Amino acid sequence: MAGHADESADRHLVAKGLSATGLAGLFLLLRLFAITDYDWNAAFSVAGTIGIDDVAAMVLGTLMASPVLGGVALGILLPVAVIRQVRAGRPSWTNAGNLAWLIVVALFTASLLWTFRMWWVLGLAAAVGLALYLLSRTGKRDPEGARFARWFMSSSALIVTVAALILAASVQVPWVSLEHIHTTTGMVEGYVLENPPGYLKVLLEAGREIVIIDTVDVTGRQEIEPEP
Repeated sequence: MAGHADESADRHLVAKGLSATGLAGLFLLLRLFAITDYDWNAAFSVAGTIGIDDVAAMVLGTLMASPVLGGVALGILLPVAVIRQVRAGRPSWTNAGNLAWLIVVALFTASLLWTFRMWWVLGLAAAVGLALYLLSRTGKRDPEGARFARWFMSSSALIVTVAALILAASVQVPWVSLEHIHTTTGMVEGYVLENPPGYLKVLLEAGREIVIIDTVDVTGRQEIEPEP
């Protein structure tokens, strides 16, 4: 019996690993097409600069690349994390995962508010939290609403995944900063996707084409801060 249980657990872990790999691959594909304005040739050129191990950095870069969409995502995730932690009670090892997630979301929200003064994110978070609280308290008067609220609050992983895929497909700003690259032949505005010895692989802001610039021709680089 123990052998069958071990086999079942191994199959479950393999299935979860394959699912995570599939989601990572889908995220990469969506980001490739989004940043190249869904141009097949440009996406093919960018594909050689990234890999599965870049997904974590790309997720963070995608969230930070569009402050408005990031604010919407955080305005939804923050109240869910707060309500789940309140329901879990005092911090303990059993709810340490949710507490860590709450801290991460709160830090991202605080950083966004401090940088861009987007106070409407707090209003959105308060509205979502109040709506979930009221729906969860309806009970017999509105069982469908109560069930939806419970499902929403227990499905944070699914919500995060869907939000990440929507951002991946809609945010056209790459996961690196926009730069003014000064060269001997003029100024280039774009995103440096690869910087190996000898050259820069740049995705142009205008037209979303890939160009290769010899580092010998580069006289200076200036990072451009993102706008909200």
